[in-house]
Amino acid sequence: MESIIVASALLLEASVEAALYKSETPPMGWNSYNYYNCYPSEEIMKTNAQGLVDLGLADLGYVYVTTDCGWMSRDRDSEGRLQWNSTLFPSGGPALGEYIHGLGLKFGLYSGAGYYQCGSTDLPASLGMALQRLSHYSERRTKPIAGFEEIDAQTFADWEGDSLKYDNCYSSSRDIMADYVSPASTSPERHQKMATVLDSLDRDLAYFICQWGIGEDLGEWAPPIGNVYRISNDIYNAWRSVWRITNQVVPFYKSTSVGAYPDMDMLIVGLNALSLQEEKFHFSMWAINKSPLNIGAPADPKLMPAASLDVFRNEEVIAINQDPLGKQARLVRRYTEEEWDVWAGELSGSRMVLGVANWKNDSQAVEVDLLAVNISSASARDVWAAQDLGTVSGVQTLELAGHEMSVLVLSDVVAPASVPVSAGYYPAANATLAGNATQVACDGADCAPTGSKVSIAGQGASAVFDSVIARSEGVKLLGVDFINYDIALDSAWDYGSNTRNLTVAVNGGAPKRWAFPISGGDWFESDRMFIEVDGFVAGENQVAFAANGDSSAPDLVGFEVFE
Repeated sequence: MESIIVASALLLEASVEAALYKSETPPMGWNSYNYYNCYPSEEIMKTNAQGLVDLGLADLGYVYVTTDCGWMSRDRDSEGRLQWNSTLFPSGGPALGEYIHGLGLKFGLYSGAGYYQCGSTDLPASLGMALQRLSHYSERRTKPIAGFEEIDAQTFADWEGDSLKYDNCYSSSRDIMADYVSPASTSPERHQKMATVLDSLDRDLAYFICQWGIGEDLGEWAPPIGNVYRISNDIYNAWRSVWRITNQVVPFYKSTSVGAYPDMDMLIVGLNALSLQEEKFHFSMWAINKSPLNIGAPADPKLMPAASLDVFRNEEVIAINQDPLGKQARLVRRYTEEEWDVWAGELSGSRMVLGVANWKNDSQAVEVDLLAVNISSASARDVWAAQDLGTVSGVQTLELAGHEMSVLVLSDVVAPASVPVSAGYYPAANATLAGNATQVACDGADCAPTGSKVSIAGQGASAVFDSVIARSEGVKLLGVDFINYDIALDSAWDYGSNTRNLTVAVNGGAPKRWAFPISGGDWFESDRMFIEVDGFVAGENQVAFAANGDSSAPDLVGFEVFE
């Protein structure tokens, strides 16, 4: 044990620029948690692994079979190794791995970077300096140790595991399961340490970081070491959690690349939590953002609705997710009061994916101008209808059911002869402030592109810009540079949305509201959202940005007018 302690301590100082195993496309598979919670068993795992094969899901790429929380015994063995619960898994973990491999599938393992595993109060995890129970002590005594990362990683390799989902419970205390704010919990150090250990093994294990997106700069530290990295708190069986997670994934286009994918959490398709239309929307949004596609429903036709199974089997949506270019889609336009978005992303072969998302409960007709995604014309295919639409150009009118997402793959793309050009940029530092609005200075490259921002906090707070020039009257396209890092942590279980609302009024007209998503990895990383605002006149205009009601708005860096 002493050699393990010394080696683990040295790893704290090791480089985490690891050449870990990276799948070329987002991993796909099945995980026990969403349906079975922390109560898996050998029978459950074998039944669902076989189900992936029998239902044709394995042939479509769903190959990682992960036993989530609850699989281990309370005690490590005399060598300090984790042990499978022999009541739940009478054949043991290695035998389960052999069974899964025998089906042509991958053996997914689960553990945690804390004192105990999620969903328990005594199941051991890998964090050092815990009071871990060792079975060779006759009195079941506990003993302070320096960490089990190295021995756990080697054990996973000895069991011939193919992936490790590494969770974040009990990260700072043996009494608090989910800590979202302490330095110990928000630090990447524990997950980086396990990455270093995994990289030293002779076996390739895909590393699935499950740090919940807390702390700062996840998009910087996680992609170099993780095959996937959770960007949010858990999904749960409600439509609003789809909205919440969608707003959190937006800025990860900056870091998503082949081998490093943002994990929006397991799918709740097939759990009777959503309508069929919502299941298609959910599956589409995860697919275009290059999230792993992990089934959370039983792979059993007696327990999963046939229509939900067909959602999982849509090969054209899967192909978007598995596109070798590995590029995440981007939020191109948001119409908050009308409750719909436009998303677009690059695909291989000079193609594009276009997603039009209706967040509204009711059906509505929306008009999408292809110029918004820099397309003059293209050949379009509706991947849910499995129908070629021919050549499309200009403004497209789509009839969308409530909570429907239309997904088109565009090929033979022709770029427009001209695009809107800048008519001027207006830094927030030049605005007239009212209420609780305040100027905030930023360091270095923070708060791009101006190096400063305005906090618009609470009722009556506003930033007003005079002498905003337009060449003509009517609707103008504004590129709003904003900062929002108001992440839904505890509020994720209620109505936390990862958005902040901002109103815009032109020339004293009625203010219109927009919901701005998360912008980056902290309160100083900006992003840009494009909005269409009416009420401009030719010549000088006044544009007022304000908080919506008594809630704080996103911080404002500046905006650019396009004509």
